[in-house]
Amino acid sequence: MRNSVILMPEGQFTPLSQLTVEGMVSSAVNLILIVASILFLFNFLVGGIKFMLTGGNKEKLETAKRQLLNAILGIVIVFSAWSILGFVGDFFGIDFTTFQIPVF
Repeated sequence: MRNSVILMPEGQFTPLSQLTVEGMVSSAVNLILIVASILFLFNFLVGGIKFMLTGGNKEKLETAKRQLLNAILGIVIVFSAWSILGFVGDFFGIDFTTFQIPVF
């Protein structure tokens, strides 16, 4: 007797027949936040290493400071936009994390 072969992946995968626009938008928002956080961490660490390795060179010091500042500003902008989306969503009754538009 042969064992049956399961062709569907197990875990938290959604079958394509159940994929919706709402789910894709929600996943895209979460993916953007994750990528922005990883880029911030990488940029901040590289800027910190450059800051420590300037060796007294004022030009390199300013470049490192600018990179650290840009990393912090970038993450603040991304999470401020996320917060604003949350406030706008609460005001209009739209949940942007799951992208469910209320039906009247």
